[in-house]
Amino acid sequence: MKRKWKLWLIPVVAVLAFGVIKGDSLWGKSETRQDLPVQTVATRAVAKVKVENALALTGSIEAYHQAVISAKVSGRVSKVTVENGDQVAAGQPLVLLETQDFVNTLAMHQAALKKAETGLTTARADFQRYQELHKQGAISQKEFEGAEAALKIAEADASSAAAAVASAQEALQNATISSPISGLVANRNVTTGQMVSPQGQTLMTIEDISVVYVVVNIEQKDLAKVKPGLKADVTVDAYGDKKFNGVVEVINPVANKGARVFETKIKVDNPQKLLKPGMFAKVQVKTGEAVDTLTVPQAALTTKQGMYFVFVPEGNKVKRVQVEIGQIIDQSVEIKKGLTEGQQVVITNVNKLKDQDLVKIAN
Repeated sequence: MKRKWKLWLIPVVAVLAFGVIKGDSLWGKSETRQDLPVQTVATRAVAKVKVENALALTGSIEAYHQAVISAKVSGRVSKVTVENGDQVAAGQPLVLLETQDFVNTLAMHQAALKKAETGLTTARADFQRYQELHKQGAISQKEFEGAEAALKIAEADASSAAAAVASAQEALQNATISSPISGLVANRNVTTGQMVSPQGQTLMTIEDISVVYVVVNIEQKDLAKVKPGLKADVTVDAYGDKKFNGVVEVINPVANKGARVFETKIKVDNPQKLLKPGMFAKVQVKTGEAVDTLTVPQAALTTKQGMYFVFVPEGNKVKRVQVEIGQIIDQSVEIKKGLTEGQQVVITNVNKLKDQDLVKIAN
């Protein structure tokens, strides 16, 4: 009886042992182990490139020369000869005022001048006659002094009348409002029939943009790096990567009281007039000789909670490495800390990887 019980126990033990070895479901384990996923990635070596020492800034463009056009006399506009965007030359008429009132005023003052000149001629003749009589003792000192005073009054009247004529002539000339410089018409704010006056009313501006300024602000910590004569590269979004050559020309010696920055103007030749006042510009002011800079492709970077990382292959796995980045250089980024020259970094699928993931390096 005891022997039969032992014979019955043998197959049960064998079944249980087989289940343990094969991961049988009796123990809640899967029958087969799933293979971990393997990402196929490309890599690139950390490399040094020559990069000029430069200060990256942003600013806006303004005309090198600008003229604010306003009226010097009051009057009604009879004609506006230009539109926004028109190219004008120095001295070219921009706005014409009605002139009849100015013509009438000039004629009135010219008549007054003629009368004053006639009176002056008579006073001079009388003075000369009285002067001879005074020398001969034929008239009293008082009579002579009266003739002398009459001459001075006549001279003053003639001078005043001549000044009034000159003023009227100038007013008539100012009824034609002309451009003081060559440039483009901008911000036209005047129409035919409008009354204008010289009390600070701006009719338009003339912008000479054959040369422009890029106006940037230099922080105090960078002021020692910047001086007149330094070269600069300027780009604007409208023309992609096209670079415009500039040179630092003006540095305000006094800081802005609010922001504590120093306004600096970079002169840029603009013969094709591609750069327009008001455009936003990016500037690289070259502050020194080119230096070797460690870089990786921008595609190698991933970020988390404000920190930057790359993945470095180690055997068939990747290791996540924190790095400190610097300036952007074309399609690459400067690495200040965390990598050495020649190290390989993953440049594809970086957002799908985790530390210690299995990878396959693409040929």
